[in-house]
Amino acid sequence: MIRLLHLPLLSAAAAAILTVTTLLPAAPPGTPTRPVNHIPLLSPSPNPGPCNGCVQPLDTLCWEGPPRCTVVVVRVPPRSNPVTVHYRTVAMTAHPGIDYVGVSSGTLYLQPNQASAEITIQLIPNPGLTEDRKFGVELFGVTGAGMVRPMATVTIRPSPR
Repeated sequence: MIRLLHLPLLSAAAAAILTVTTLLPAAPPGTPTRPVNHIPLLSPSPNPGPCNGCVQPLDTLCWEGPPRCTVVVVRVPPRSNPVTVHYRTVAMTAHPGIDYVGVSSGTLYLQPNQASAEITIQLIPNPGLTEDRKFGVELFGVTGAGMVRPMATVTIRPSPR
């Protein structure tokens, strides 16, 4: 089953609509279903100031079970020039090699007039996980745009048992 959610992202500079596709796995009747790791927590900077067309990553909630987690990087409003963004993961309470596969340097491209792009981080199954764990996805070396804030927090939540 596919559900489309329209989630408003508002900033002082402009407003945009991000459409997030949430896939729900097939399950026997009566079994609770949970989203597959693509739940932005929608925390864009409340006041980006004079930064029009800047990029920022969104905080994200991921479940421990699925193997990948997606962090959305938005650009509000879209502009007619391309943007290159470099990123890396930053350990917090989650640890690379134990909870997720760390990224020391990755590159993301936004084409002209593209409003968002995704960074995918590989999660490592950890069945003993009982509490939320967090890591950061930090943007750096942005060309073609400014940056509202450099880091998103990714929360890995234990799978419901």
